[in-house]
Amino acid sequence: MFGKPNLKILSLVTTTICAFTIFSDFIGMLHRPNSLSDAIITRGSKVPRSSIAKLSMLYGEPNPLYERALAAHTPHNRNFGYSMYVLREKTLPGYWSKPAYILDQLLAELALPEEQRLKWLVWVDGDIVLMNPKIPLEIFLPPEDKWGHIHALVTNDHRGLNNGVFFLRVHEWSVWLMTATLGLEIYQPDVELEFGDQSAMGIWVKDERFRDNIMHVPQRWFNAYAGNRGETNGLFADPLSPQTKVHANSIKEGDLLVHHAGHKSLRAQRMTPWMDVAEQHLPQWELDLDETEYEQEIKEFWQNEAPKEKKRVDNMIKKEQNDKMKKQMKEAEAAKKIEDAKNVAQDKKGPGHEKQKDLERRGS
Repeated sequence: MFGKPNLKILSLVTTTICAFTIFSDFIGMLHRPNSLSDAIITRGSKVPRSSIAKLSMLYGEPNPLYERALAAHTPHNRNFGYSMYVLREKTLPGYWSKPAYILDQLLAELALPEEQRLKWLVWVDGDIVLMNPKIPLEIFLPPEDKWGHIHALVTNDHRGLNNGVFFLRVHEWSVWLMTATLGLEIYQPDVELEFGDQSAMGIWVKDERFRDNIMHVPQRWFNAYAGNRGETNGLFADPLSPQTKVHANSIKEGDLLVHHAGHKSLRAQRMTPWMDVAEQHLPQWELDLDETEYEQEIKEFWQNEAPKEKKRVDNMIKKEQNDKMKKQMKEAEAAKKIEDAKNVAQDKKGPGHEKQKDLERRGS
């Protein structure tokens, strides 16, 4: 799709874009001060610092609901020793601040002595509601004995990659992935990026340069949607009602979190009931790990499904190509219908119509 020489050019472009941001934050991050953007270090005093940290961003007009969603991470962070870093100032247009911030954090970690570095970063969008603070992020990591080459864990929904939550290993490879993602819009301006940085990242995760180090895992694990619950016409899901229609990516009681992607105009209405429930710490949602299906599901996935990743991605690429071809055919058919309609209208006006128009133009 894109070769190594192009990646080198992309890296130069991207470095120019975010050099100032990375440099200024890099100097301040070497010892991870609490003042970095908004560093939420909320682990309990008796809990050792985890090698996993969370990243998010929240800036612009004050949004109490999103602030509540961020605060919902506090019990989780305390339970397992997670640091959480939140970008509070917009650095690039759209949502491009997201890959820039991740790149910033990666470079800062890699500049530290290896024994002081974090091992994984977990990105979490602002429209996530953490439902069960008893689930450790470590259970999702690839087994190092056989899958130590996996540097990213991602999930897909019906539209392709959804990067509302994903895992990145602190590694040079991850720097290249974020660099490529960040630079695509400028270096390849003709590439259609329907969902901005998400679409750009979606291109690269299927590219030969990166795909061997990426694993697509079940979306429900850590990027679940609300699904259908209660009598809410499909637009809203009541967290206190049972599922009325089961989807593979719908949250179950005891799962880690719920992601309210899409439907921006309805997001507050959709998030609020889940936020209310999360803050009540209800026992039906906050199950212990051994009461959930996670451990068995994850074990079976790495044994049986992970080896099929290459075929899975090949099928994604094939489907994407077929969908693109169908779209082009539909567009061509629509254009032909418009042209045919114009020709029919012209024929109805008769052969002398153009000559009459020409005479009128000369007369005027």
